[in-house]
Amino acid sequence: MNPDYARGQRVLEYVSLGLFSVLTGWSLWRLATAAEGQFLMVIIIALPMGWLASDLLSGILHWALDTLGSVNTPIIGRSFIRPFREHHIDPGAMTRHDFVETHGSSCFAVLPLLAVAAVMDLDTVGSYLVQGFLVALALGALATNQCHKWAHMEPVSIPGLIRWAQRYRLLLPPRQHQLHHCAPYNTHFCMSNGWLNPLFNIYLALWR
Repeated sequence: MNPDYARGQRVLEYVSLGLFSVLTGWSLWRLATAAEGQFLMVIIIALPMGWLASDLLSGILHWALDTLGSVNTPIIGRSFIRPFREHHIDPGAMTRHDFVETHGSSCFAVLPLLAVAAVMDLDTVGSYLVQGFLVALALGALATNQCHKWAHMEPVSIPGLIRWAQRYRLLLPPRQHQLHHCAPYNTHFCMSNGWLNPLFNIYLALWR
């Protein structure tokens, strides 16, 4: 095991996965109970919004963790920055990670969103949509690292349905993500579906 991937990190990831599951289930139950006949409408609106927002969030976090700080940065260095820096040294390493290592940090990162969703008042259509969006964004964040992982896997090891979704850009296409791993390594940071990469690339170019 990588010495930087310590037992404490593993425990944190298990706890994060557990809290993610509990808070997501609780929020969905609350939403279904409060919205009743409007629940399906809320989900239909919230899911694509959350999936788009998760792409943006993944791009911002990916850029920040690739660019700022180091593995010795307090609190986030070993848990969050380390995996991103190591990924550029060995891009295929993440394909060998198990479910917990792949998704634990993502679950931890969105726990504040789920905490808000778990306690917010649900008394208007607007509040239903906000809660649905927060849960959809959290689920999108959970899926992001899996989409990233699929983008690095050999096609023969990826289920046909996933390859179809990649081909039609519903999930991050491997060819698009490969551009992130080409020098100078400063574009294509979005990892859920890559929809926002063109706009994010323009923003980063202007910012630089």
